[in-house]
Amino acid sequence: MPLVEISGLKVSFSQYGGQVDAVRGVSFHVNEGESLGIVGESGSGKSVSCSALLRLLPATANVSATTLKLDGVDVLSANKEDLERLRGRTAAMIFQDPMTAFDPVFTIGHQIAETIIAHRATSKREAMKEAEQLLPRVEIKNARDILGYYPHQLSGGMLQRAMIAMALSCRPKILIADEPTTALDVTIQAQILQLIKKVQAEFGMALIMITHDLGVIAETTDRVLVMYNGEVREEGPVEQIFDAPKDDYTKSLLASLRAGYSKSSPAPDDAAPALELRGLAKAYRIRRRNGFFGSTYGDFHAVRAVDMVLPRNQIVALVGESGSGKTTTGLMAMRLTEPSSGQILVDGADISALGPDDLKAYRRRMQIVFQDSYSALDPMMTLAQIIAEPLHIHGIGTPRDQTEQALDWLERVGLDRNFGSRYPHELSGGQRQRVAIARALILEPTVLVADEPTSALDVTVKAQIIGLLKALQAEMGLSMLLISHDLSTVKSLTDSVIVMYRGRVVEAAPTAEIFANPRHPYTRALLDAIPATNPRDRRTRTFLAAEDIAAATPRYTVIQTGLAPHPDPQLITIAPNHRVEAIVTT
Repeated sequence: MPLVEISGLKVSFSQYGGQVDAVRGVSFHVNEGESLGIVGESGSGKSVSCSALLRLLPATANVSATTLKLDGVDVLSANKEDLERLRGRTAAMIFQDPMTAFDPVFTIGHQIAETIIAHRATSKREAMKEAEQLLPRVEIKNARDILGYYPHQLSGGMLQRAMIAMALSCRPKILIADEPTTALDVTIQAQILQLIKKVQAEFGMALIMITHDLGVIAETTDRVLVMYNGEVREEGPVEQIFDAPKDDYTKSLLASLRAGYSKSSPAPDDAAPALELRGLAKAYRIRRRNGFFGSTYGDFHAVRAVDMVLPRNQIVALVGESGSGKTTTGLMAMRLTEPSSGQILVDGADISALGPDDLKAYRRRMQIVFQDSYSALDPMMTLAQIIAEPLHIHGIGTPRDQTEQALDWLERVGLDRNFGSRYPHELSGGQRQRVAIARALILEPTVLVADEPTSALDVTVKAQIIGLLKALQAEMGLSMLLISHDLSTVKSLTDSVIVMYRGRVVEAAPTAEIFANPRHPYTRALLDAIPATNPRDRRTRTFLAAEDIAAATPRYTVIQTGLAPHPDPQLITIAPNHRVEAIVTT
């Protein structure tokens, strides 16, 4: 008997003016120990289908099904006690954003122990002991300390591990993972995926992996369900879906995964770089506790003396995991965060010390697209007002001209002119990002900083946004600094790559050279963590700790470099346009 049986599932939501059909006649099953991937873009009904299975939908949802069974229990007719047993002991769920899934006012240990107590007759002391034993199994080493931490004290990857531990605490028969790696760095994503597969095998669980990332599907599942607009478009073994998809939508998803873009045309050699950073650094003053009453102050170096050149009409990627200093560097380059030291040159002019009035003239040449388009757009303004705002700030044109230009830019980024009267909350994530791009480019800047512009988007929408950026870059002769942890996008789109690690540049080279011949151990670790694009390419990965990376730092002799020996790593040139952090010895 299958562990999950769903047949003819329909879910609609009551809204003013009628109903919205979210799921339309979905059917699938999951056997014990099996891994099923459900893939599709936002709004396809993936999460709603699994939430219906656990009766976790809001009161506005209308659910009907020919069959909706979990471990032989009819979910639609189950009473409160049956549902409590099913949630946790039979099925557990890992959510996309662990920060909102944990209660911020209770410790991690309290919340894991509470879950154990709710489903099994045990004391709080025994539950805490079991929680402490669970954390090492999800690769959290200092378990006793972590149990006393609050959710905000953990990183995204650590918090996701703690959520997996909480899900495992009741030894469920099936684990439902709802976009568990969407907002994580490539290395942390690879670690979490490998961890999920490890605990699935260890506990003998079935797995439902909900995602819009086909790389995640290729890494983790045996069978795939492709959903679009609330319906199942294709189902089959993972190898068959990747090798010989039958449905046009599945083919478009796979084409988006493997999309490539033409490289930029280089500017003349004698042209000044569009943007240049020289020794740019940022340190924050922080307080550290010293005993019970006292405290001391010290500097936290977020970015350490970054040297970087963005040539005209080129796309340069800035990559690294969270905390590496990528975004801080991008914000300093835009003078949105003030650097502690160093120089920022735009078209050869030093803008590092300019005041607000003098800097305003350079703002027209430098624009930024932020990662979270929802918080970047004013919810009280229409799209036409949002896009026209830069023109208003710089006093360009009459109000009528500004509105007309804004509507023209809506069309250039692929939206209808009638969108101008809408508000940000009425748009999808991809549409909001298009508006953010239009606002950034309406001043026709020469430099664009794109900070993770596609990290939270579906694979098809991501391909559309990247294609749009590339087309506009070629059309306008833009120089673009792309901040990203999505190395598959970086490989196909950019001209060169700068790798940051712990606030330092550890390698910089043309994109093809970085991917073909990485020289720094951290760069190799990043590339090794890229998800497979075909299930036949799955592999077990070895993840490097900070000590391993330090020990594997390349070494060059004085004769090879022409530099004096130095005990600390330094950025040296090892080939034309290829720099790497290395130790110079005699």
